[in-house]
Amino acid sequence: MRPGRTEGVDARVQDALDRFERFLAGKDLRLTEARAAIVEAALAREGHYPIDELIADLKQRGIRGSKATVYRTLPLLAEAGILEPAILAGETRSYETTFGRHHHDHLRCGRCGKVVEFEFEAFEILQREVATRYGFRLESHHHELIGTCSECVARESVARAPEGDELPAASGPAEGGPAGR
Repeated sequence: MRPGRTEGVDARVQDALDRFERFLAGKDLRLTEARAAIVEAALAREGHYPIDELIADLKQRGIRGSKATVYRTLPLLAEAGILEPAILAGETRSYETTFGRHHHDHLRCGRCGKVVEFEFEAFEILQREVATRYGFRLESHHHELIGTCSECVARESVARAPEGDELPAASGPAEGGPAGR
């Protein structure tokens, strides 16, 4: 039995381990127990996660390994198509497990870091058309739209309003003011 292969591992995890083992063999590397544990921990995570959270998950599972092993393994997992670098929030690199999950794109708030995942078929069609126009065979992509979320916009509006001033009611034009502003 190879490292990481255990009874009761769900099919998605087993498929990812098999893919990673084949990928590593092509690079003359082995699927070690530590690498298999990293795959399993990554597949257990939802959404976007910083590397430190993945390391904490491994420790919580009782997996002993070095931070360096995790940092060396993550790019291999990305190259194997099991996860991908996701959102960069300041200096912290995040990852997202993509193996066995639907493709999606991201909206990211540049103020608070909130991430919204979305699917928009028009983006997919447009990128295929652009790739074809320029003679590219599209192999992957990563869309991240950066802006300010509605909660941060609301906080900024409140912060700018002078103390004691009430925001005007949205009922209609002020009495004596021009109609249809």
